Amino acid sequence: MNSSHPPKPRSSIVTVLAAGFALICAWVAPSAQAFQIQNHDRITRDALAPLGVDNVTMGQILVGPPPGAGVVGSDAFFADEFRHIDNANDPAAICARTQEAWNFFTPLIVSGAQPTGPGGSDLVDGPQARAAFGGLAHALQDFYSHSNWVEDNIAVGQVDRMPPPLMPTCDPASLPAGLHTGFYAVDSDRHDPLGGCPPGGPPPGFVECHSTLNKDAWDTPRGMMLVPGTNPPINHFDLAAQLATKATADLYWQIRNLVVSDAGECAAANLFQAERRQACW
Repeated sequence: MNSSHPPKPRSSIVTVLAAGFALICAWVAPSAQAFQIQNHDRITRDALAPLGVDNVTMGQILVGPPPGAGVVGSDAFFADEFRHIDNANDPAAICARTQEAWNFFTPLIVSGAQPTGPGGSDLVDGPQARAAFGGLAHALQDFYSHSNWVEDNIAVGQVDRMPPPLMPTCDPASLPAGLHTGFYAVDSDRHDPLGGCPPGGPPPGFVECHSTLNKDAWDTPRGMMLVPGTNPPINHFDLAAQLATKATADLYWQIRNLVVSDAGECAAANLFQAERRQACW
C-alpha cells in the first residue's frame, strides 16, 4: 500500500479498464508496474518479499491469467462478491464469502502446482496457480479494507488484533456480532456508475455502502480517519494495510503447507520460486 497513490481500481473507470487490459497482457511476462504502484501491490510485496518469493513469481502473483488473475488483476472482476468480500451484512455472510473464495481459488492452485516435465522441474500450470494465489490474497486483503474489523479493533482497544480463521473454515460465532462489509452494486447510481451505492443509501439490511466504509486508500472518507492513541499517528487505511500484510504472509504459509501435503515440498518451493526449477524426482 502507498498512501500517496489513488484509491483502488474499482473507484475509477480508467483504472478498471487498465486492469482489464493487464489481463490480456498477463499472458506474456506480466509486470505489476503496468498498473503503476497500487495498494494491493505494496501489501503483497511487503508480505511476500521477506519470505523469499522471487521477482518472476511476484509478478505472476500480482497479475496473471484468468480466472485467478492475480492480486491486482482480480480487481477487473469487480462484480464478484467473493473476490472482494462485498455485500456481507453479518458474520455469516462474511464467512460465506471467504469460504467461497477458498473453494474457488485453491483447486486452481493445487492443480497448477503439480510437478511435471523432465525430472518434475516444471509445474502443470505455474502461472495459473500463482495467479489464483494472488486472487485469494486479494480477497483476504479486502476483508480488512472492506469490513469494519479495523473499527471494531479500535473500539475494543486492540488495534493489532487479527481475526479468527476466515478460510478454509470460518465460524460466524467467533466474529464480532456487528461485523459487516459495505453494499456494492455496479450501476446502482447512474451519476456514479462504479460508485456502487444507490443515491438513497444502502438497501434494507445493510448498514452502509462500500463507498463510505472502505479503507482502500488514505483519502477515502473512512481511510483518512486517524486511529486514536497511535504514535506516530496512523489512519484507518494504514492500520488496514498493516493487518492485511500480516494476513497475506500467514496465507503464504497456509497455502504452501497445502501444496506440500498434496504435491510435496519440492513442488511448493517451485511454486513460490519460479526461477528455481528444481527437479522433484
